[in-house]
Amino acid sequence: MLNHKVNIKQVGVRILILIWVLTFTMLYPSLFSDISAQQSYTLGGILRIAEGQSIFRYQADADNEIAQSRWQFHKANLKPGVTLDVLAPNFSKTSREIIQPDGSIAFQSVSQNNSTISLGIEQQLKSTGGTLFLSSQIQRFDDFSLDSRQYNGIPFRIGFMQPLFGFNELKWNDKIEPLLLNEADRKYIVDMEDIHLRATVSYFDLLESKVNENIAKTNTDVNAKLLEIARQRYELGKISRNELLQLELEYKSAVKDFSIARFQVENAQAALFTFLGQSDPDSISLITPEPLSQEMAIATDIALEQAAANRPEIISFERQKLEADRDINQTEVDFGIKADIFASFGFARGSEKLGDIYTNPISEQQVQLGVSVPLLDWGRKKSAVGIAKARKELVNQQIAQDQLDFQNDIMQIIGRWSQIQTEVALQAEIQSVSLDRFEISRQRYVLGDISITDLTIAQREKDQAQRNYINSLRAYWVTYYQIRKLTGYNFEANTPITYVN
Repeated sequence: MLNHKVNIKQVGVRILILIWVLTFTMLYPSLFSDISAQQSYTLGGILRIAEGQSIFRYQADADNEIAQSRWQFHKANLKPGVTLDVLAPNFSKTSREIIQPDGSIAFQSVSQNNSTISLGIEQQLKSTGGTLFLSSQIQRFDDFSLDSRQYNGIPFRIGFMQPLFGFNELKWNDKIEPLLLNEADRKYIVDMEDIHLRATVSYFDLLESKVNENIAKTNTDVNAKLLEIARQRYELGKISRNELLQLELEYKSAVKDFSIARFQVENAQAALFTFLGQSDPDSISLITPEPLSQEMAIATDIALEQAAANRPEIISFERQKLEADRDINQTEVDFGIKADIFASFGFARGSEKLGDIYTNPISEQQVQLGVSVPLLDWGRKKSAVGIAKARKELVNQQIAQDQLDFQNDIMQIIGRWSQIQTEVALQAEIQSVSLDRFEISRQRYVLGDISITDLTIAQREKDQAQRNYINSLRAYWVTYYQIRKLTGYNFEANTPITYVN
């Protein structure tokens, strides 16, 4: 009779255990039932927001706009400039010394107005560094004390100013400025791809935090229910106190991990939306991005070829070499012989009648040549040129090293890409197997078929497999956008990357 009662009690416990098993079977969907009301974000959606609203987008636009304005400024320098200078009125009333016919000086009141209007056109000559000009001028002088008026004018004057042996800045700029513009256009693409890369890192920072939060929440709920079962089994003498204590430790550790994970989610979410330039929402959910639909093989030689065609560094190397040559040339000129020639031809005349200036002017010619020869500079030119040449050699050495580093970065990232595609597929399979194994282990433990140690091992393997899969996905997408940034090429679409600024 006693055995019969015990059997009935054991049957009751088993029924209770089966109820717990059914509860556990429904556990995972219930954990996420509250997410349906949250706003969901995909990686692509976050990238589009970052591309349009991130502060780094505005910085990229500003940098490119500055480069475009600089190019327009350079083109404007190649065109003729037209200036109008007006000095009118130029009136003065004062007392001055006036030389008398006998050579003495008398101070007299003077009231005068001396106004001038000049119109000039200048064209810088790119080939020689000189300036070609065309000008016209009219001057009117009124002496109110003597009640007289005179005119002086230059109806037409053409001439040029040419430095001999001088530094031709315009010619060098005409070589360097197009490179700067092209470099800026390529840099804009790199800046936009860098935004994608930064956004991807921030996205996975939050996604990993949320995965850890979900794992901790699941473990907290699971361990709470297992602990309740274990307490009932302990009262029946089915498990030891050591096993019960181990479950209590697992439960408390899960509660602690859940608290830490929630804090990390808050920080990662705030960091992401700060990067996006948006206010941090109360709660969101992230969709785990899947790998590309098919494996994408990238040949290293193709990646290097596309990088050479699209990256700004390639143009920067050429520009730096030109700038070094320019600095040497400027140093040699600055410490060498200087000569300037000025020549002009035109018409000029002064008269009391304005019409005489334009109807009967006299011709004028001017020619000037100035030469400055350094006779003794105590070796300053030699030292200055030596410094400029040493800097050029340093630039060449640095460019050679940068080219090697650049090529090595591409080869390494392409090698990593091939490996990470395989890794993602394997981690997905490992995650699936570990989840199945944990579910089986959990049910077996509830039924009393395995120890708490075996269940804990299965649980931790499941958790680690989930984390490893997210980490592999992070590496996959970060590597993908690193390749785009390093090559300026979309290998998925087989086309260079372009953006409309």
